[in-house]
Amino acid sequence: MSPQQIVGMAARLFALWLIMIALQGLSMAVALAKQYSGGEGAAMFYVMPLLPLLLAAFLWSCPMFVAQKLLPRTDGANTLSVPGRELLAAGVAILGIWTLLRVLPPLFAVLGLAMVNRPMLGYYFTPDRLVDLSSSALEAGLGIFLAARPRLVARKIMPGEAVSTGRE
Repeated sequence: MSPQQIVGMAARLFALWLIMIALQGLSMAVALAKQYSGGEGAAMFYVMPLLPLLLAAFLWSCPMFVAQKLLPRTDGANTLSVPGRELLAAGVAILGIWTLLRVLPPLFAVLGLAMVNRPMLGYYFTPDRLVDLSSSALEAGLGIFLAARPRLVARKIMPGEAVSTGRE
């Protein structure tokens, strides 16, 4: 793997992270749009999650363009001995674990509240909190998928690279 390929792989990982940021922005946009539903600019709140999605789409579709802008081109002999797909799978797993670490505390807080005081849940679950909770649950699902199936995601990011056996 060349240094440019590693940077291109990191660009795709960053695109996945931007999708998670867009999910957070979507929950904020829904809450803000409900609060300001009378104004004409309520639809503008949905631009917040759209911007990270657009950047993620660009980074996902053009990772080598970004890599070549960040690193100068090198000759073909400048390669690293780490199998690219294994390095990518490790990065995907780390991204999944980081996502879980970030979203599990609010989910556990609601679970603890449900276990301690069930009558209070009717007052706790306002529409805004339900949107935020559903966004956290969706992110947790994505984090579990990334942490549990990093090689599957790595094959989708780098479909053409063969897995190295270490005998070359």
